Amino acid sequence: MARPKTPDTTRTRLLEVGLTLFAKRGYHGTGIKEIVDTAHVPKGSFYNYFKSKEDFGIEIVRWHSADFWQKWHASIDTTAADPIQALHDCFETMLSEHLDCAVNTFCVVAHVIEEMCETSAECRITIKKQLDDMCSNLAVHIRKAQELGLARDDADANELAYLFWDAWQGSLLRMKIESSLEPVKQCVAILLERIYRK
Repeated sequence: MARPKTPDTTRTRLLEVGLTLFAKRGYHGTGIKEIVDTAHVPKGSFYNYFKSKEDFGIEIVRWHSADFWQKWHASIDTTAADPIQALHDCFETMLSEHLDCAVNTFCVVAHVIEEMCETSAECRITIKKQLDDMCSNLAVHIRKAQELGLARDDADANELAYLFWDAWQGSLLRMKIESSLEPVKQCVAILLERIYRK
């Protein structure tokens, strides 16, 4: 006999299903009914955890971001002698793990940015925080590489970090169009090894 779902597992299940459906169909292409039906959760239970579909979309971004950072910190070598190589290795590890994923979850934030940010101030604030957190983290490693003489120092580390994020988002679009991780791998390799490397 299956155990009854606890509040935490029900919420997590809804987020997992939402992540999958958003990645496949986008935010506007996914309805609450489809989410609860796929998760095998009563529709009324959805509103025990989320105020609205917009609130659910924002929580998807936060939840996805927390998972991203958990994987990031498990993959990045903060003691590496070459911070640029450490960044490259970290992204390669995360992309290799992504090959086993059933859906292109890297595209979820891009979907939400495209579909929600123009109409939701809270979504813009949430996405901006994730963007700033990632770029701040990247800048730490780029700056360290600059100090070691391993990265170009004619541009500010923060500017290079935001450039990386901009290019990364573009590579995610190509990944979706071509149904391949190669555009993302190329983006990471070219930026880190040919443009940022001194």
